[in-house]
Amino acid sequence: MDNNELIVSQIIKAMEDGELQAYYQPQYNPKRGIIAGAEALVRWVKKDGSIVSPLEFIPQLEKAGQVQMVDWYMAECACRLIQKMGDRAVKLSINFSRNHACDENFVEKLCDLAESYGVERSLLGVEITESDIAIEPERLSDWIRKIYHAGFPVLIDDFGTGMSSLALVKDIPANVIKIDRAFLNDNCQSEKGKIALETVFYYAHRMKLATIVEGVETLEQLYFLNTCDCDYIQGFLFSKPVPEDTFLRLWNEAVPVKVDLRDPIAYKTVFGTFHMLAEAIYKKYPLIIFSNLSKNSYSIRRKENVIDDVIPETGSYDEGIINMKKFLEKRHHAEFDAAFSKESLFAAHDRGEDNVVRVFEQTNEQGERVMVGIEDYFLENKYSNDLFLVTFIHVVPKAKLKLFF
Repeated sequence: MDNNELIVSQIIKAMEDGELQAYYQPQYNPKRGIIAGAEALVRWVKKDGSIVSPLEFIPQLEKAGQVQMVDWYMAECACRLIQKMGDRAVKLSINFSRNHACDENFVEKLCDLAESYGVERSLLGVEITESDIAIEPERLSDWIRKIYHAGFPVLIDDFGTGMSSLALVKDIPANVIKIDRAFLNDNCQSEKGKIALETVFYYAHRMKLATIVEGVETLEQLYFLNTCDCDYIQGFLFSKPVPEDTFLRLWNEAVPVKVDLRDPIAYKTVFGTFHMLAEAIYKKYPLIIFSNLSKNSYSIRRKENVIDDVIPETGSYDEGIINMKKFLEKRHHAEFDAAFSKESLFAAHDRGEDNVVRVFEQTNEQGERVMVGIEDYFLENKYSNDLFLVTFIHVVPKAKLKLFF
């Protein structure tokens, strides 16, 4: 019997004897200091109390092609814990090897496991490392897609360790990225390190992905991550991986960890101030349109639920003008075209005008008469000869109408 086979037999016996245990590392809401979830991590706890690190047996199980049995064992442990937590249960995630992608019945087995314990699928997350995805992107993408569409949260672990992180994530349906601890190596003190993290968070928010940062160990890291609008943190600063009974006690006590939030302005973070600026702009201008008149294109930025699908998110400027007129009464169409058609705007720019502003009276959904302002501002870009335009659309209080005339 070689070493790999020996480890396999020992692990099987450890599972039978209850020595193989699930430890849980809590994931905290960094602003409120409360437990919002946890990652299940395997530990081999021998009868003498000594703990064998998974690094000492998982690689051998992978070589022997038997790591899947430990993954399923951990998934069952997580389901039992979710069942114990009842209506207040938090999400638990389990690491699954890419070897499961070969199992055509994987998703069916996962569904059956969750159902057998009465566990909602949304509470049982599947963690897959970025490096695994990079090795077999096509095969794993199909496998992940099935997991995602079955209703289980998909978490991409160790995000940022590979050379193609952004390219991988854009093509894979996922709910969460777990940002690797390597981003924290400088303790969030260097300017380049901060910019790198801010870029990852900006990307995640644009992709509508939740974020968990792993390996958070210092207050300096926590302060900076909070200014980046990080969703959850996981690390020794709040808790190391703990046995189930300890995790249940921490969860059940529900005592918030004290969190000292830093001022994003005083802390000089681009991400924090950018979000405040964007929020302030959207308060006044809930609908903003960016256009390239030279390329006849536009793209919409807006607050949620401001406008329905009458105007698509992107398209040609000419089509966008036609769609915008659907919101105006017909008596305004001629004036609207005279001001905002592509030809009219080029002419205004050639005359040296910086902007074009018009106000139209409309009836809103409540049957009230309101004044709608449309403000176009011309912009240039040093990298292009194209003519760009930013359009702000908003309701104008009657008391401020004189500002437009």
